[in-house]
Amino acid sequence: MNAVLFDLDGTLTDTLPLVISSINAALAPVWGASRTPAEIRRLFGPPEGQLIADQAPADPNAIERFYAYYRRHHEREAKVFPGVRPMLSTLLARGFHLGLVTNKGHRSTMITLEAFGLRRFFRAVVDGDEVAPKPSPEGIRLALARLGARSEEAVYVGDMPSDLRAAKAAGVPGWAAAWSRPADPAEGWDFIALHPEDLLRRLGREPAKT
Repeated sequence: MNAVLFDLDGTLTDTLPLVISSINAALAPVWGASRTPAEIRRLFGPPEGQLIADQAPADPNAIERFYAYYRRHHEREAKVFPGVRPMLSTLLARGFHLGLVTNKGHRSTMITLEAFGLRRFFRAVVDGDEVAPKPSPEGIRLALARLGARSEEAVYVGDMPSDLRAAKAAGVPGWAAAWSRPADPAEGWDFIALHPEDLLRRLGREPAKT
């Protein structure tokens, strides 16, 4: 194995509260009121630009309200999960090629990666503005191509069933980042990591190939 691909939200970073607040900031003027986190989560799937365009087709300023809030409140409402930075540093030191495949749009992806100093870890970044959203395997396949890696040499780490379905469709093992969301073995994960250190231990048995 020589490549490890990661999801972003819910896997490396916790930005869910920020995303929900940003969507409310963008769309409450259109809706006439804020919506609950559960109501907003039901809208998830496409990148935020498409989501907001679908909800506010007549308000071209809505997307800029989203990004203004997202950037301004990022430090207060988002975080990197404990153990993630040491995990990424260790994987690089061991010679693994790292990629990121997220449904987030390009602008919010870059804001988060740069704010947390995570961009430097990834040779390939594929966002939701480039490809069909997961569970489509398109993003994973594109990341593998950019890394020059084959599916049998890689693993995809995510937190949601859609991540697992995308991995399976791309012919890549799907590993659960269960440090953010409990992972049900019945979902079909190939490996469940309760902490980033668990992932390192598992990959320690599968040395990187150059």
